[in-house]
Amino acid sequence: MDRIERRLLVFAVSSLAFFLGVELGGFNLVLLRVAQSFELNTGMMGILVTSQYIAITLAPIAFGGIADRIGKKITLLMFMPLFAAGCFLTASSGSVLFFVTGVFIIGIGYSVCESVSSSALSDTFPGRENRYMNIMQSTFSLGAVVSPLFFGWLLDRFNYSWSLVFIVPGCGFMLVYPLMFLSGCRRVAPGNPGEKKTNSMLSILRSSFFIALFFCMLAYVAMETGISYFIDSLLVHEYQNSALGAWTISGFWFAMAFSRIVFASIRMKPRTMVLLGFSTSAILLFILFLFRNQWMFFGSVLCLGFMMGPVWGMVLSTGMSAFQEKSGAVGGILYAGGGFGGIITPVIFGAVAEKAGFYTGFLLLAFTAAAGFVAMKCRGRNKG
Repeated sequence: MDRIERRLLVFAVSSLAFFLGVELGGFNLVLLRVAQSFELNTGMMGILVTSQYIAITLAPIAFGGIADRIGKKITLLMFMPLFAAGCFLTASSGSVLFFVTGVFIIGIGYSVCESVSSSALSDTFPGRENRYMNIMQSTFSLGAVVSPLFFGWLLDRFNYSWSLVFIVPGCGFMLVYPLMFLSGCRRVAPGNPGEKKTNSMLSILRSSFFIALFFCMLAYVAMETGISYFIDSLLVHEYQNSALGAWTISGFWFAMAFSRIVFASIRMKPRTMVLLGFSTSAILLFILFLFRNQWMFFGSVLCLGFMMGPVWGMVLSTGMSAFQEKSGAVGGILYAGGGFGGIITPVIFGAVAEKAGFYTGFLLLAFTAAAGFVAMKCRGRNKG
């Protein structure tokens, strides 16, 4: 595999991440509109998000190990069309059932493409996976930044349908497909001389180090989902300020993109960054709960985006580099942990917001961040 193929892999994976961010940011923006079009209340609104995260949880577990055997590139070429098909089905849905089905298919393609892309970078650039993971996540965040502003402008000014937010990423994946086909990905075969050897999958799953990483992924995605998907709803219900919702969602993802670019070039231990991210997020979420002001909310969300930015990539790359021989399976299971956080958060957050208000939901996220800090502090060090 030559240098051009490796660079093409980075470009293709980063492009995939960008359009995944476009889908996520767009879904963040139109969640309330979709719920209103199907006449759903706040509690039921969370189910629309949960359907995607159920797929995000199940798919990486099922296909992470398969990617180790058949190759990361082949797996990506199989699941990129599936993501696009899910986008087009969701965009054309006229009922809740078809929408949930389409979003479920999106979740399968989304999770497999993102987790396998991450493990492909880990395999192809051993020792530099943190740098390339942060680059990939920077483009993901950039897509999530551009998406709410772009679609918010189109939907408000030209009264386009919310389906546009799913059509664009579906088309984007189709455009990136030829680039992925031409790229190159290094394969790590079990037992090769000079490769890092790992224990059996069962012993990995039983290790306190892996369990801590799994919980950190769950806690992080629970926070990210709760924050990003309910920003617009809080500002609409509490302050009747939908315009600020689009700017706040974009600001959150912009701060993430910026922090991931910054930390891609800074030499810092992944564990230290994860601890810093969780601790400061817990403090910021508690401040957000105490000072109930829309501009305080806006500023706190931007700071949260910056401090949370590198956490996801560093937790994932730590696990895959520690168990490189099984990077696809390990990455898939860690990704599933994040997916589980995404499943439970919208339902719990929606129920809490229905009874006690949106700010109480954000207080719950502060405790989630504190729990992530404790898990990493106590068990998040590889002793093997």
